[in-house]
Amino acid sequence: MNSDFDAMVKRPPTWLDGSGADSEIVMSSRVRVARNVAGHRFSHYCDGEELSDILRTVEEAARGTAVFARNQCIAMGRISTLDRQFLAERHLVSREFLFNSAHRAVMLNALEDTCLMINEEDHLRMQGFAAGFDLERAFQRAAGLGEQLAELDMAFSERFGYLTACPTNLGTGLRVSVLIHLPGLVHSKEINKLLESLRKLNHVIRGLYGEGSEVMGNLFQLSNSATLGTPEDVIVKNLREMVTKVIGFERKARDMLFRKARRLLEDKVWRAYGLLRYARSVSTKEALSLVSAVRLGVGAGLIGDVSVRSLNQLLVYIQPAHLQKLSSANMDAGERDVARAEYIRRTLAGSSV
Repeated sequence: MNSDFDAMVKRPPTWLDGSGADSEIVMSSRVRVARNVAGHRFSHYCDGEELSDILRTVEEAARGTAVFARNQCIAMGRISTLDRQFLAERHLVSREFLFNSAHRAVMLNALEDTCLMINEEDHLRMQGFAAGFDLERAFQRAAGLGEQLAELDMAFSERFGYLTACPTNLGTGLRVSVLIHLPGLVHSKEINKLLESLRKLNHVIRGLYGEGSEVMGNLFQLSNSATLGTPEDVIVKNLREMVTKVIGFERKARDMLFRKARRLLEDKVWRAYGLLRYARSVSTKEALSLVSAVRLGVGAGLIGDVSVRSLNQLLVYIQPAHLQKLSSANMDAGERDVARAEYIRRTLAGSSV
């Protein structure tokens, strides 16, 4: 693979394909493993020379893996701001990774289901993605990359396990998460109760792009919040059980809403569908809200001619950088609103990317 973003934008990531269990509620699963190279300071203490040395060391090792053998290392400091934003919209890099981009790089395979960030908060952030509710497959991809990078001497303590820049990642360095759609819990006012329950059980729920990001389209990232003292398989098992419970709560909330206010919900769903099918200008935030309503309608069986895959792709492709890459043009906000509405109309009418 090369860093031709114009080609990437025409090829949606496989984890958007709408397959996997409970895909109308769980959009995707992700596993991230944090590691640091022994003998080096954590990234935020390093000067440019040390960061460059870490980058060379990790890139050389990554090129020796089966996952990245034929893939190019994308230097964040050598690509445009638009291309960096494009990678963030695809959930391949963190928002933090967009800034202070010198001495940072990302590697990803052609399917975009395995990714490596170099010199983020930790020296290595290995990520595995899977469609729908499939934590085990995402874990296999991230852990498999870690096994292939075994030649690297990682910072490790017999007492604390793998050493990380943030204490919450100590131990396994494992963060397991799902991107989940919870309109039922939001509309029934049960979401805050869920947030508090998750916090008490060492889990956390955040916005669409993770820590510090805004909640849009009733989409949340649900993940574990602690890694020290808990084996990897138990972390995955615990999150699987928690997500299963949340899916059950969401289904019950939707059933209750449809029992109590079916006409209002049907009207909301079909109005959203009509706006998306015929609007000539729509902002990102409004579009995400409308797509959320249509997704709710698809999950309830009200709308049968829209696939979960199309809705998944909309959530990524209506973002500003994707629209501009699709159009091969820089646009202001008003122009993006027009392009967004056009892209949505084409998608819902059955056009491919």
